[in-house]
Amino acid sequence: MTFGIVKSLIEKNLLESYRNENEFKRTIREFKHNVLSNKAMSKAYAIYDQLSSPQGISEQDAKFFIEEGVSLLNKILPSIKLPKSFSQEIENKYSDIDTLVYNQGIDLIERVNAKKNILKVITSVKENIKENINIPISSMVAVANQTVNNYILNLDENSKKEFFQIVSEDTKSLESKFETIRESAISKLEVLQNNEESQDIKSKISETINRVKSEKFDQLNFLRLKNLEESI
Repeated sequence: MTFGIVKSLIEKNLLESYRNENEFKRTIREFKHNVLSNKAMSKAYAIYDQLSSPQGISEQDAKFFIEEGVSLLNKILPSIKLPKSFSQEIENKYSDIDTLVYNQGIDLIERVNAKKNILKVITSVKENIKENINIPISSMVAVANQTVNNYILNLDENSKKEFFQIVSEDTKSLESKFETIRESAISKLEVLQNNEESQDIKSKISETINRVKSEKFDQLNFLRLKNLEESI
């Protein structure tokens, strides 16, 4: 079992658990215990993230970046106890990193191809999203910043289409919908909080409620809040 497979499963479970209250609680506890509270695990998790995300650096720097990342992982991963197997099939989104970290054999072509793939990712920059949708200038200005671009590029295709549909709608209508969704999300979160026994989880939910209450309207926050409300 590789760390890339474990990380892929963790992310899959985090995403899917929002649809079920009990699963949500269990997954949050497991993530906190297995990742956030484990220094070696959290470091490896962060390095895998960096090696699989655009960094916008030169090819020369990227080569050093990869070497340093793999070197650190080789020191960290032996101290992490990973499960031997899973009962479910999972797509490994980090197979290229795993190849460099775990495959120390003589299959040089596989290692070279993996390094090329990682190099291509970390030397790239997150591009502006282009869509053939008539979006108001005011909406474009509101979303044309790096934070939004980073968020959009990590969305799946359906979510991207939904986002562009949102920014093409009338702003006043969206603001009204935003307040309705906010109230629903807060109500659902309060139910979760009241039914939760763990003080740590209660505190996290309370932080989420306060964040939702203070969230200002814009198209990006509308999509985030809508996804949150639907997942609770």
